[in-house]
Amino acid sequence: MKSKNILIGCLFTVAIGLTSCKKDSENIFNMFTDVSVTYNALSPLSVTDYKLVNDGDMINIDYTITSANEDMYSITFERSVGSSSTQTRTSTAITNEGQRRQITGQFSLKMQRDGKTSFRVYPLNKLGYFMGDGGKTITVEVSPSYIHTVNRRVYFPDTTTRVAPSFYSIKRSESFSYSNGQANAADIDFGLYRRMNVNPTTGAITYTYNIYALDANPNPLTVYDVSTWVKRPTKFSAPVTGGTNVYRNTIGSSSIIEEEAKKRTINLTQTTTNFVAGSIVYFLTPEGKYGVLHINSITKDLDGKPYIDISIKTQK
Repeated sequence: MKSKNILIGCLFTVAIGLTSCKKDSENIFNMFTDVSVTYNALSPLSVTDYKLVNDGDMINIDYTITSANEDMYSITFERSVGSSSTQTRTSTAITNEGQRRQITGQFSLKMQRDGKTSFRVYPLNKLGYFMGDGGKTITVEVSPSYIHTVNRRVYFPDTTTRVAPSFYSIKRSESFSYSNGQANAADIDFGLYRRMNVNPTTGAITYTYNIYALDANPNPLTVYDVSTWVKRPTKFSAPVTGGTNVYRNTIGSSSIIEEEAKKRTINLTQTTTNFVAGSIVYFLTPEGKYGVLHINSITKDLDGKPYIDISIKTQK
């Protein structure tokens, strides 16, 4: 009987404890209601909810923010790319005392990343704390402007059977061997070759890896006679080492491809700087399209045959 009384007492104490510890703080779903954000349609460039645009188009985000009970000290412009958590934020101080409770402004920018980008505009208080965004986000979608081909294999030439697919067509995203290359030469942008280097002291053997257009003169791989083939005059830049971050994070649209490519001299019919994983090469096709080639890896397949794994972004 005594143990039963103790149990009842404990349950009563827990119940009292739960009641006395109940928080009076506001539910998070009801917070930040003092701030309202309105996106205004002031011009054809204005975005108020969702807008589909083309690469390179200008947009305006015209906003009015009102705070009912607390002064605002800065405005933050937040951009979120695609479905990832990648965000960039820019904050601008409010210096006009008369705009502490209501402010109207505009962010104007050029859209240069394919796919969806979301934007928020919201105020921060004197301590730099988030005050609310009115529960509103706007989305701008850029129509596809470039072609992205990933993880294609280009094998190193074999001089015996000549069946290794060591030639590549950017337009067709396809590799060809010396055996079937001539029939497809009009579409072939480059071939792959390597040079063997022997250390005169140790005798150690290393290789340098490069690409060449069919109109390279002289032909860097004389064992493959392409003198009678159609020559597609694609031009290349020298390889740029450590280009993975630029390829993955900077180059996100056709206009960016062209801007980055024009920073380089693109006049080579063959490269001579050794390829390493992470290298990028810019190119210009005979049709006037810019692109960039990324060396994902230099490796071997299950049969021990060496190849480079590449990804390519090309203007449409």
